[in-house]
This record gives sequence, structure tokens and C-alpha cells, in this order.
Amino acid sequence: PQMKYRDRAAERREKQGGPDPPEPKRRKFGGTPTTPGDPEAPPLGCRMLQAMGWKEGSGLGRRRPEVTAGTPRG
Repeated sequence: PQMKYRDRAAERREKQGGPDPPEPKRRKFGGTPTTPGDPEAPPLGCRMLQAMGWKEGSGLGRRRPEVTAGTPRG
């Protein structure tokens, strides 16, 4: 005789009721998701830097060097 698979977890969920679904995770970098190719949306790297405290016009690095010119978009 061949054994048939018995999904005991499904039986238990049916009998006891399943847990509520988890809440959606909060996005780490940036509020609302943007559509790809949106020219108005800041790039992901910019949103990541802003989440870490960077402000537009300031430099990067340990001593915040005076070099504030970035790379061109594109």
C-alpha cells in the first residue's frame, strides 16, 4: 500500500483558525514608491543618503569636504 501525503498544518489551521496576516513592512528608503523612469523622483541613492542624514548641497565623507558637485544623472 502506498502512503498518501497528509497536510497536517493545513488541518490544524482549519481546525484552530489561522493567524492574522502580518502588517506590510515599512519601506526603508523613501515614502511612496515611484514609477520607473519618473524624472521628478529622486534616485534611490539620493533617498538612501537622505535617510542617513545627508542634506543637498553638503559634501560627503568624514569631514564633509567642500566638493559638493555630484555625478550627472543619466
